Amino acid sequence: MKQFVWDINIDSSETTSYKVNKLSFGDGYEQVFSVGINNRRKSWQCSKTDYKAVIDAIVAFLDSTRGLEPFLLTPVPNEPPLAVRLSSEVSRQKVGGNVWKVGFSVEQVY
Repeated sequence: MKQFVWDINIDSSETTSYKVNKLSFGDGYEQVFSVGINNRRKSWQCSKTDYKAVIDAIVAFLDSTRGLEPFLLTPVPNEPPLAVRLSSEVSRQKVGGNVWKVGFSVEQVY
């Protein structure tokens, strides 16, 4: 599996979601149950600001996955890497001079 080797910006954010079903009865009683054995999924809104050459390499890496192929990402230093896949578009923005910013979203895969 490919590895994303760049550190992401410190302002990148993590979201954890839980996939559950809820069955409600007329008297107010509810039954909630997990959907599948891996019902917890993390997603990350990531960004990286760096020189254009580094941003171009990141965009090429993300492009090579075509949004289908999972890869390893270490969103928090000193934590184990997560298997993730792109979950939306990749954006690139010029900050100034030779500095650019790339933004992308990933979701955990099992």
